[in-house]
Amino acid sequence: MKALWMVASWLMVMPSYAASLDEQLVAFFSQREPDYATTLQVEVLRAPKTKMTCSSPHFQLPSHSRRWGPLTLTAQCDKQVAVIQVRVKVTGRFYRSKRTLAQGAVVRAEDIRSVIGRLDELPPNSWLVPLPLPLIALQKIPAGKVLTTQQFRQPWVIKQGETVPITFQGKGFHIAGRGTALDNAVINQSLRIRLENGQWLTATLNDQKEVIVK
Repeated sequence: MKALWMVASWLMVMPSYAASLDEQLVAFFSQREPDYATTLQVEVLRAPKTKMTCSSPHFQLPSHSRRWGPLTLTAQCDKQVAVIQVRVKVTGRFYRSKRTLAQGAVVRAEDIRSVIGRLDELPPNSWLVPLPLPLIALQKIPAGKVLTTQQFRQPWVIKQGETVPITFQGKGFHIAGRGTALDNAVINQSLRIRLENGQWLTATLNDQKEVIVK
């Protein structure tokens, strides 16, 4: 009985563990970026000027905030709000060109390579997932360049001036017709179609490569 009392007394005086600000920030950003949680690091550039009044503040980022790199967020404890500046460092996979790609070139798997490195140091909109090849280069891309989404477009499925079959869809009916494409279009993109009578309307190219008017 005496031994149990001693253990209980020891537990009562033992200080409870409170995660540090760095650890709490790592947990916050890891929850935000679960795919990169194992490589994510947070460097505090500017900590709150006054000590927070709670052990677990609520962190919040501005809307449309960047995913990583230099970031500013707030930490709130009841009515206390503090501003924290951090640098979020993340390592992961991205893509570079293997060779110089000419403007208008068709880009295939043999033209690019994947690289592991610091994602927070990359240009905005860098490709972080496998590219949906083939793609068309919108500009000249030097060899070894980090690839971004603005550098490419999908190949046109329909080209301006083509005569294309059209399906008119409504509640309980499907009507087939034909028309002339007034725009280039890729999958899931809208385009204008001119009918044989001269009327024009807007249609959508679906993932089955069908031109649908609803």
